[in-house]
Amino acid sequence: MKISQSALKSFYDDRYCQLKWEKHFVDGYRSRPTAAMIDGLVFEEMTIGSTRDNESYIGLIPRLKNGNISKREADIIALSEFAKKTMRDLEIKVLEVQPEWETDSLIGHPDALITYKGNLAIMDLKYTATKEDDSCRWNPHAWGDLKYKDFRQALHYVEMYYQLHEVYLPFFYLVFGKSGWVKFISVDITKDSLDDYRLLLKTFENDLQNFAPKPIKNYSICRKCSINCTKRTEKPNIINIEI
Repeated sequence: MKISQSALKSFYDDRYCQLKWEKHFVDGYRSRPTAAMIDGLVFEEMTIGSTRDNESYIGLIPRLKNGNISKREADIIALSEFAKKTMRDLEIKVLEVQPEWETDSLIGHPDALITYKGNLAIMDLKYTATKEDDSCRWNPHAWGDLKYKDFRQALHYVEMYYQLHEVYLPFFYLVFGKSGWVKFISVDITKDSLDDYRLLLKTFENDLQNFAPKPIKNYSICRKCSINCTKRTEKPNIINIEI
């Protein structure tokens, strides 16, 4: 299999079930998006014109009984318009949306290939319901305390573009909070970080050869899983405390 950034990241995530990993990344199973995921996908589609695989999610947010759009959808529309203005103000021009990149061993789908002030770059667009100061230390989806953030996504796409074109491109995150906050983040990748990532890719290839998936045995995780699995934990585990 070719390595995606999401497959690599979740493979080493202790809270990601190995059986689910195999189902998603080996067998190609795709779960139904949650309401939060749909909000992000609608925002992305409205802002840059497309989502991965060119699927459209506009119209999936339920309307009110009278047929009008809900406040949830209206807020996303307003934020998308604000996002497009912000991109113009930042001198960001989108050249290509959701390209599929492949090398001999890697695969990736960056949100957009852009120019920033006339210079070619890679951009990932984010929509989040987290607060501006929520810490990455406690919530991996947050965008505060960036020293704790996992930036392997940026490393993956920069490495891919280099393998394809022998050019290191700048990488940016443009993050919009549901409540209206914005962060424009430039990820300055060092040679050491890229060398570490290349080593991780080799480690993953070796670990995958001996991969024998096991159930996660965590009721809180299993009960939310949409995969039809005979090895799920059906009830809370007992925690024994001696006093």
